[in-house]
Amino acid sequence: MLQSKIFTFASLISIGIIQNAPSAAASRAGGASRLWNASALKDWATPLAGLKLAPSFVSESDYYAAPVDNLRTYPVYHPDREPRGYRESLIKLGALPLIEPDKLISKADWIAAGKRVFEALDTPGSRTNDPSVIAHFTDAKTVDKYRDVSHDVMSADGVLLDYRWVVDRDRSLKLSFSSCAGCHSRLMPDGSVLAGAPSNYDLSDSPAVNLMLKQIRVAPKLNKGGRFYAEFGVPWVAGDAHLKFKTMTDAELDNFNSQDDGAPPGTMFARFNGSPLFETRMADLRGVRDRKYLDATATHANRGPEDIARYGILVEYADEAVFGNYQMLPGDAMKVPVRPPDEAMVAMAMYIYSLDPAPSPHPFDENAKRGKEIFESKGCHKCHAPPIYTNNKLVAVDGFEPPADDAATAGLNISERRVHTDAGLALQTRKGTGYYKIPSLRGLWYRGLYGHSGFVTSLEDWFDRRRLQNDYVPSGWRGPGVKSRAVPGHEFGLDLSAEDKKALISFLMTL
Repeated sequence: MLQSKIFTFASLISIGIIQNAPSAAASRAGGASRLWNASALKDWATPLAGLKLAPSFVSESDYYAAPVDNLRTYPVYHPDREPRGYRESLIKLGALPLIEPDKLISKADWIAAGKRVFEALDTPGSRTNDPSVIAHFTDAKTVDKYRDVSHDVMSADGVLLDYRWVVDRDRSLKLSFSSCAGCHSRLMPDGSVLAGAPSNYDLSDSPAVNLMLKQIRVAPKLNKGGRFYAEFGVPWVAGDAHLKFKTMTDAELDNFNSQDDGAPPGTMFARFNGSPLFETRMADLRGVRDRKYLDATATHANRGPEDIARYGILVEYADEAVFGNYQMLPGDAMKVPVRPPDEAMVAMAMYIYSLDPAPSPHPFDENAKRGKEIFESKGCHKCHAPPIYTNNKLVAVDGFEPPADDAATAGLNISERRVHTDAGLALQTRKGTGYYKIPSLRGLWYRGLYGHSGFVTSLEDWFDRRRLQNDYVPSGWRGPGVKSRAVPGHEFGLDLSAEDKKALISFLMTL
């Protein structure tokens, strides 16, 4: 029976229902190779502008040498909304697997399992049963205190988003941070949760959460300044703006991190290899199957669900830390501590690929109809081509010239047009490919941030010519301690009349 179920999944791969998605199950049946393999990784990443080469990945052998972590996790309820005996029932269940691939037969089975993985995958390094952490999430007054002054949120059914319970192998109940769903789920006005959409909530700034965060520090043997530079430094860029972090005292770094950057809670992230000086907004994964590149700067190709699976591995378990001759982490920090089952990541990717853009509640009325006519007459559709509202091309930023006759970049779909947006993220970070991808406009109605760095919080602000001025105060992300700044580029639509702008926005909000 086991062999027939594995064969079924391998068969789905072979007939193209799952687009060449490698899995350990298929591998055991003599089918596809491992998910994390040298052949698939070879041409996956886009070369970086300052290096003219792509980052290096953790090797296949080193990655698969890590022990497998396959533990199911569970929602964390507000103490006043927690079902009677809930935690005791979890402990009684014991340590259960996150995924059981031998029970999955059809594509629908795999997508359903992927939904559970998406919701339940956690950050293993954050798990703790420290009494102070458990006490925090047991006392309603404490939870409410930090919900009032911080950014914890609760769904309509009483779930505290961004946290998970996990029963470890010794049957101890631990608190952990949510992984994929924590950044790619959105709390909607009615209290429902829109899976795959960019998040709009954050972790609380509480002693319990800070204790959990300390457990997952990058390169703990380095001092705070050294860790900060290891996360964000770009030594191959002349005048690297991150060098100052190396020599900052702990107090100076704490002060820097505490500065207001203008972004709404939970919407921006200076992830490892990113930058607090050039942040990016959380990605929208709904409809991602129609997009050819991942990340705002097209750091990686999206050739099928297996690349979504690999990207999940990359950011949670085995991120890039070697760039040519530059190794950004000490050797002991390069080891992959644990890894998920290949099947879990493939299933999750299949689920993400199944997510359609959420239907807009905004009516396609006469004003939106006129906006559509403006959209087409002004040529917006040339870059944002329906029905997916992107042409999947890359736009080179000012200060970068795409290399000619370069085999490594020959397959990139590069637009002849430049739109002159802020080039910081594309040139001065470890995500700096020299390009921005032309984004899809579907889902604009719920995203809440616009521009690759989430500079503004409304389309009205985006189409306001005043944003080109240096004294402009963006409604979204400005940068740590920055009071005003220009939001340059993409001047299309700025000279429309007030009525035409309103009509265009009405149309865009229906997508």
